[in-house]
Amino acid sequence: MVCDNRTAVGSARLSPREAVSHSCYFLNILTGRKPLLGAERLATRNGWAAFAKVRRRIPNRFRSVRVGRTACPSDRVVEIVAFVEDGRHHQAMTFTFRATAAGWRLDDCELIDTNGRRRA
Repeated sequence: MVCDNRTAVGSARLSPREAVSHSCYFLNILTGRKPLLGAERLATRNGWAAFAKVRRRIPNRFRSVRVGRTACPSDRVVEIVAFVEDGRHHQAMTFTFRATAAGWRLDDCELIDTNGRRRA
């Protein structure tokens, strides 16, 4: 992880590790290990729409998921690359979290196809 562990938003201090934890939660939804109920509160409107688009494009639930890399291009943004596998294909997925007054919120996510094209 290449991020500073503290980010100031208002008076609250946010750690990029919280964004990584949220990404794990969203990945576990895609595997069926966690319920979708309540996940919307961890996303912005754009992030929720992007996550719903990814969910519609996945033919089966993922069998295995893992967080690969984390980067912080600015104090208010955390970008996470995760690797997902559905039994036939290994793919990458990106998550972008933005700092808000309520904490880190999913702002965008994309599923990268195995041949390099974006699927969602």
